[in-house]
Amino acid sequence: MKAIVSMLMAGLLAGCGGMLPTAQQEVGKRWRDFDDVKKTFDQIVPYQTDMAVVRKLGFDPYTTPNMQILNHSQVVRAVLPSPLQDPATIPKGIQECMKVLDGCVGYFMEPSNVDRKRVGNFMLDFLNFKRNTLVTGWRFGALIVVIDDKVVYKQWSGQPRIEETEVRHNPLGPLQGVGEALRPSP
Repeated sequence: MKAIVSMLMAGLLAGCGGMLPTAQQEVGKRWRDFDDVKKTFDQIVPYQTDMAVVRKLGFDPYTTPNMQILNHSQVVRAVLPSPLQDPATIPKGIQECMKVLDGCVGYFMEPSNVDRKRVGNFMLDFLNFKRNTLVTGWRFGALIVVIDDKVVYKQWSGQPRIEETEVRHNPLGPLQGVGEALRPSP
């Protein structure tokens, strides 16, 4: 009888891995992956593309969630590593942005899809002794600079493939952090 109970308990605990929490962060549902958003971004051509096209491509600050509108000083700060830079090395669109000041607007967004999945031993995780989290996905950064409804500069960055493992050990398990919880708040 002990053997049957032991086998049942082992089976239950082994199958508990599916009970570990997962989380997904998705920003910019329009694109399915890094390459998709990059191909869309590549359709924007400085000094040719206007804001109507930019909006159709999905980079619309008023309909696309989490898109930032930057003023001219924020645009310059985002692009130039130093304010005392040789003027010959400053891109033409940024030079124009610096001249027109308030007539220059930047749009910045970071579409992404990042999954966080806890993996490992359910009981160690549940009791807060050891938590392993697998983080996967992608992240894309897009900056579009506009003067008089025309794109004058664009810049991108990103992570086509995110793959990280976070491991957190708590030797005291469920008692970890109890001291802080008992401390009176100010």
